[in-house]
Amino acid sequence: MAKAKTKNQNKNCPSCGAPVVSEICAYCGTATGLDTARADMEYPVLECKEATVNFWTTVFPLIFAAAFGVPGLGMLAAGLLGFGNGVLLIVGIPFFIIGAVAAFFVIRTALRYVKVKNNGKRISAVVYGYMDDNVLINDRPAQIVKLLIQTPNGPRFILYQLGSTLKRYGINDSIDIMMYQNYFMICKK
Repeated sequence: MAKAKTKNQNKNCPSCGAPVVSEICAYCGTATGLDTARADMEYPVLECKEATVNFWTTVFPLIFAAAFGVPGLGMLAAGLLGFGNGVLLIVGIPFFIIGAVAAFFVIRTALRYVKVKNNGKRISAVVYGYMDDNVLINDRPAQIVKLLIQTPNGPRFILYQLGSTLKRYGINDSIDIMMYQNYFMICKK
């Protein structure tokens, strides 16, 4: 029986005619138009923890922290002081837990940002392509950008969650990022 060809094997580079296995031709550097989700990972992928401070990573969870944590703390305090025959204590616990978890996410994001900003090294990355994230924003998938970086151990990919539906960078563009351990942040121009 003959093996079925994958979609990647059927395509050739529009510029030089070489077989296409990734978003950028290995021979001539031309963008091939290959969907990133179907592309071969030519290099190992590093774990990427984004250090992005924006509305969805700080303000939105902060709203939950305040809206649930403050009333929850108030109900817990009132319940511990003997008001409400223990009902306030029972009702306050879930509120306080939701607020504490939301506050944890805000603090974690802020600490990542500070670590990268203070200790990070500025490096150059090449945009290889985009993939759809599992997160939907207004019924459209958020984007993950596939970046190629040079490390002491050779070239590596990182998959950086943009938290946006926009594809801000062109394929084969070079962008600056800050890197500290496995924390990354795209530098604003």
